[in-house]
Amino acid sequence: MKCGTTALHRYLGAHPDIAMSNPKELNFFLGSNWHRGVGWYAGNFPDALVCGESSPGYTSPDHPETAERMAAVIPDAKIILLVRDPVERAVSQYRHHWADGDETRPLREAVFDHASQYVTRGRYYERLGPFLQHFAARQLAVVSSEELVANPYGALGRLFRLVGVDDGPTSEIVGPRANAPPPRLPASAETAAVRSDLRVLFRDDAERLRELTGQDFPYWSV
Repeated sequence: MKCGTTALHRYLGAHPDIAMSNPKELNFFLGSNWHRGVGWYAGNFPDALVCGESSPGYTSPDHPETAERMAAVIPDAKIILLVRDPVERAVSQYRHHWADGDETRPLREAVFDHASQYVTRGRYYERLGPFLQHFAARQLAVVSSEELVANPYGALGRLFRLVGVDDGPTSEIVGPRANAPPPRLPASAETAAVRSDLRVLFRDDAERLRELTGQDFPYWSV
């Protein structure tokens, strides 16, 4: 969540050999749509060499069953985890809920509430854990939203090769940002202090992710 899945969904769907679902978030492997059955799920995809969907909820800590269900239905699936500087992701999620009126608490109180997911959603190595139990490493790719912005052709080319389609058309696919960012929080010493404390909470998980993927994530603050 808040890592750019809307843009990536659009980029992937612009490839001539890839059909992405409409709507974007099918959430089939969660409790909300699992009861509809595999036939319902398959009916959301047109004929194409490769089909895909983008459901950020699949990595939610509330749904540890997702990976096992995926492996049972589509054992050869390719899994793309889109990540972002976890500090900025947490603040962005807060801004999103704050702008919608769903979050009224001060930043620190909300973000560090153990019952919330502002921190747990950004501990990406932990979120990958269930998928690593059910899928081979060659079926998984981790790409950062910062890389997708700084080097979209390289990032998309890597993903196209992962799913087995031609990696040539990347230059024709990249376009303007899909979603406008939510309103920025006013700069303050408290916001800076929250970011500093978040960096401490994310540091161990970020290092594990770097070791797993061999990627530096140079644009991150942690």
